[in-house]
Amino acid sequence: MAGSAELYESQGLESWHHICEIPEFSLDYSTTALVVIDLVYQQASRQHGMFKRLAEAGLSDDAAYAIDRIEDVVVPNTRRLIDEFHVNSAPVIFTRCVSLRGDGSDQTRRHRAFGLVCPIDSHDAEVLDELKPEPGDMMLNKTGSSLFNSTNGEHLLRNLGIRALVLTGIWTNSCVEGTSRDAGDRDFDVALAEDACGAMSPWGHDTALKYLDKNFCYVWSTDEVLTRLS
Repeated sequence: MAGSAELYESQGLESWHHICEIPEFSLDYSTTALVVIDLVYQQASRQHGMFKRLAEAGLSDDAAYAIDRIEDVVVPNTRRLIDEFHVNSAPVIFTRCVSLRGDGSDQTRRHRAFGLVCPIDSHDAEVLDELKPEPGDMMLNKTGSSLFNSTNGEHLLRNLGIRALVLTGIWTNSCVEGTSRDAGDRDFDVALAEDACGAMSPWGHDTALKYLDKNFCYVWSTDEVLTRLS
């Protein structure tokens, strides 16, 4: 049937957004933190970690969308946001999936199965040089996916007087989505900078955004986030 694929993907979406629509909110540097999720060598570098493993498995072409987007879109836009948060003395929080023990035994079974065992003192655990944390930035070491269920992130945010988050990083439909959902359930306002996030596929990225937007967060571009903050 002509158009059946489009209907399958969109059926019920308008009804969903008619019901699930959180109030729009304002952003202010004094009460907003930038969260940079998992942009480390183990997960976001062409020459390291998971993308190296994918190349060795003959999947470079299949993974091209993801790493190209990270390099060409996600990192540059995240850099822009970091710079503006630094200029305005607003908190910048980095996360990374690491093993505090080094052998993965403290990480989730899922992450061990995915090959995400990453000793905390390894090069793969470091943030990409283009985004390297500066003095005053904070690092949260995740042993699971969401910032909220595997770190003391909520305690830290409450201490800082933070009411809103700007989310960037990878993956849109995994750790970013999980953090957005958990933040929304804890009554944080969440802005997801869609062009500072990435997934392994366009479908994964777009589908996550369709159901997060106005439900757990507002999906805005980097430009729109910065305009609202200014």
